[in-house]
Amino acid sequence: MKHWLGGCIYAFLLRTAFAETHREYLPTWSSSFYRPRDVDLKHIGLVNVETVFFATHSGVSTLHDGLLTPAVEVRDAELTAFHMCHHRSSFFYETLAKDGGVLTIYEYSLLAKESVKVAIFQETVAAKALACVDHLLLRASQANLVAISLSPGAPKSMLQKFKDEDHFTSMAVAFPADSVQHAEVYAVVPRNRSVVKLRLHQDSADLHVSEIQELLAAGDGADGSVEQASVLDPLHVAWLHGKLLVADRCALRQVSDGHVHTLLGAECSENETLQPAPWASKISTPLGLAAESEATAGQTAMLLTAHQVIQVSEEEGCAESSRDSCLKAGCGWAEGDASHMHCFSCKLLQSWADAQRPTVDPCVLEAKLQPGATRYDLEACGCKPPAPPKYEGGDSLWGIVRLVLFFGTLGIAIAWFRQRQRQRRDEEMYVPTPNVQFHTFNDNGYVRYDEYDEAYS
Repeated sequence: MKHWLGGCIYAFLLRTAFAETHREYLPTWSSSFYRPRDVDLKHIGLVNVETVFFATHSGVSTLHDGLLTPAVEVRDAELTAFHMCHHRSSFFYETLAKDGGVLTIYEYSLLAKESVKVAIFQETVAAKALACVDHLLLRASQANLVAISLSPGAPKSMLQKFKDEDHFTSMAVAFPADSVQHAEVYAVVPRNRSVVKLRLHQDSADLHVSEIQELLAAGDGADGSVEQASVLDPLHVAWLHGKLLVADRCALRQVSDGHVHTLLGAECSENETLQPAPWASKISTPLGLAAESEATAGQTAMLLTAHQVIQVSEEEGCAESSRDSCLKAGCGWAEGDASHMHCFSCKLLQSWADAQRPTVDPCVLEAKLQPGATRYDLEACGCKPPAPPKYEGGDSLWGIVRLVLFFGTLGIAIAWFRQRQRQRRDEEMYVPTPNVQFHTFNDNGYVRYDEYDEAYS
């Protein structure tokens, strides 16, 4: 009984380990936005695709024409945390003094282009995450969660103390410009690899956390309803136009209307590759995640990895769900398994090809016919359909026929040769005797002739 039960458990674990994770991919487009050189980026902030900020240990810079222009330079300190606050048109950053262990938080105004000191902490526990909501700044460290009022002279509010690994490593706020009671705070908890949702309440006495609930639990990272979906290893969260974005290990996922979908990636790879099909793209572990301002009309997010900054946007113009309708609309088609299908514009396909280093012909995607690989149909984008593969079974049969004919002919030739040898040998052994006549005489003088034709022995 024990052996049977152990075998069942082992088989179950084996099936679970090798079972394919259920993914539901949305029609999105991913492209390389920026590849840093000789700079170590730690954080990213996004207003729109024209205004992007990057933070390093020594300061904050903005991107213009492919070059980083310094906005804030940190001296005699190290930048430890960064957060873009859209509804205040500013960003916050925290520094750790190298000589005294003092932590200082500043707010940089995008309009005034200057920094203002917000708070000072006489401790050495640096912030893990910052988030703004209404007139407050939330600061999460390994020790606690604190709300800092941005009104001059207002005290800090202790919201929660953490034990062990219960702290937050990333935070995002839904409806941050609304009142504290109406805002929703999402956070990543590394201890149990989950994403939680918090609600704050402010009364006449103080500000406190009124509710904490688990939004996504740890699991195999499957998509579906929030009740059934799970996360593998959540790292970062961001809020984008009514949707929660989650950087989950090496994939970017989205939570909206009670459902979880995947936008990009699946498998981890240090050799990052971006393809028109979102499931065929492979990225490394994300270092940061940023989303556009609520005031923008776009649906763009940016993912920071160790190798590049990836722009992820909604696919527009080609939303057909079948291959025939997609090709009739003049779009390209990608197909993985039965649930992985994607229709995309030929213009974006060309931009993908131009972004490769070195640049490639977009039709090269259609020529890749390896087993299990994503299949592309790019005939509507000007690519000639690939030549149909040869029927291997017919080739094998013809090869067998040729072998049979060859050996059959060889056998006939050998048999004929041997037969000729036997005939020659027989001819050499056979020597005919000359005709011998015997004359017999009788009394009447009659002569009798007897002829014999015998071979010599």
